[in-house]
Amino acid sequence: MKILVTGGAGYIGSVVTYKLVEQGNDVTVIDDLSNGFATNVHAKAKFIEGSILEKEKILGALNGVEAVIHLAAKIRVEEGEVKPELYKSVNVDGTLMLLELCKSKNINKFIFASTAAVYGEPEDYPVTENSNVAPVNVYGKTKLEIDEYLSVNAIKSGLSAISFRFFNVGGALKTKEGNWLRIKHEGATHLIPSILHSSANKPLQIFGKDWPTQDGTPVRDYVHVMDIAEAIIVGLAKLDTPGHSVINLGTSNGSTVLQVAQAAGKVLNKKIVYVFADRREGDSFALVTSNEKASKILGWKPKFNLESILSDANSELIANK
Repeated sequence: MKILVTGGAGYIGSVVTYKLVEQGNDVTVIDDLSNGFATNVHAKAKFIEGSILEKEKILGALNGVEAVIHLAAKIRVEEGEVKPELYKSVNVDGTLMLLELCKSKNINKFIFASTAAVYGEPEDYPVTENSNVAPVNVYGKTKLEIDEYLSVNAIKSGLSAISFRFFNVGGALKTKEGNWLRIKHEGATHLIPSILHSSANKPLQIFGKDWPTQDGTPVRDYVHVMDIAEAIIVGLAKLDTPGHSVINLGTSNGSTVLQVAQAAGKVLNKKIVYVFADRREGDSFALVTSNEKASKILGWKPKFNLESILSDANSELIANK
């Protein structure tokens, strides 16, 4: 199959691209390298350096394409609060333009990278695809806008689409050639990179110690990037009839921040130094998904545990310093 992967030089996109090429697919990648590396793109994939906002480049990238995996996006929550217009331009306007161009070229298979952030501060534990959506940040709002657009328009556009709502993605991929696909660590604020970069002089910050959890720290659902890539590729094969599905991708297992820090200490064989800070606005005490729908529709179950995620993430960091 000929497939376009937007954001295919980035964290998740490069893993998806690598796996698709290894399976014999003809893959084109478009990426502006704002959050990725050209060296991440598989040597057998065609690479176009460009933004999702560059109409002519997108048109060229879509030539002969049968399916699109749309991973290109602005993804940093804090940045989105400061630059809401940028996030709307890229995440909403760019995606809508891409969808229009797909329609003009009769491309009717579309995978969209959504996010658990659409659930905001959920009351459900675990969260399901039927849980209330109420994003509390600009990033989550932009992703939800596309989810809702696809739900309304997919059938009448003849489009077969899946929105995958990723929970906390971690880990890394070591290729058959022996290199680790690079992760952009600069500016990363998620827990696992924060743990990996922490030290006695720069301790890990834990936001709140009075949450209603077993140790007072928030609970999250961590899923390996290779499990995410597998779900996306399986999902691609399920795009056969017009319509739109939303599928959560996580392990269904929650870990508190302290549990992740303690697991990292064992995996990395070092003491993780941490300090407590005030709760952050918009944080929720628990964000864990059921993966029952993913299992039923895709036959998908995550294969990697938290220790594998931490070990692979650390190996990538060391290899690509």
